[in-house]
Amino acid sequence: MSKTPERYQDPLGDYMRAAQTTQQQHLQSFPNVQDVYQGFYIPFTAYGKEGANCLNGSGGITGTPLDLVKVGQGLGLFSQNDICVAILDKSTSDELGVLLGSGWTIHIRLACVIFEAEKKEFSAQGACLCYGPDLLPEYQQALETFITNIVDRIGGGSKPRLRLTQDQFVKVLESGGGWFLTKDEPWPKLPQGSIYFRRRKTVNDRLIGAALKGNKGCVVLSWVATAVIILVIAFAVWFFFIR
Repeated sequence: MSKTPERYQDPLGDYMRAAQTTQQQHLQSFPNVQDVYQGFYIPFTAYGKEGANCLNGSGGITGTPLDLVKVGQGLGLFSQNDICVAILDKSTSDELGVLLGSGWTIHIRLACVIFEAEKKEFSAQGACLCYGPDLLPEYQQALETFITNIVDRIGGGSKPRLRLTQDQFVKVLESGGGWFLTKDEPWPKLPQGSIYFRRRKTVNDRLIGAALKGNKGCVVLSWVATAVIILVIAFAVWFFFIR
């Protein structure tokens, strides 16, 4: 009479499978990231002389908010001074238009400004972060904090990854927006004749940004900082080339 073989016991494997099941159930208790959050970068070209002047001036400081406004059949990006900075291409307009029509909150922040010498043309990339209207208020607040942290990192010269997996999305919500990916995306290599005109906030940029918010002391400091930079450049030219 044959003996029935005993079932192989694998306590460690059983523990791992139970842990994975528990983790999956935990992730599934939160909203599906694909249904409520999107993050990506959008490229655009300055619209006319006014748009170019804006990107060349205080409107081109990294982290600057850009408003999404309907223009004709598409969407445009406008500065805080109601200057049309860019008209988005049809594909981007259509994608963002669907989100707008569904009541999503959309934040667009300037990530970098590029200058192409041959065409004398300014272009840029914007960080676009969006979330849906059905999220609980505490989750919306967590994403607002997450977006603020992302913008701060962009100002420091980083290019943070904006797309999130379900696991990463849950970490953002559980941390109240304090969690972020530590590994950044690489800035793309530009073709010959093009340069990154702006890719981080300088001290002067931060002073100008504060001045635009109404801090008069920062206006004076900005003027002083600009004057010091001009004097340093003038002294360097005199010291190395004139004297």
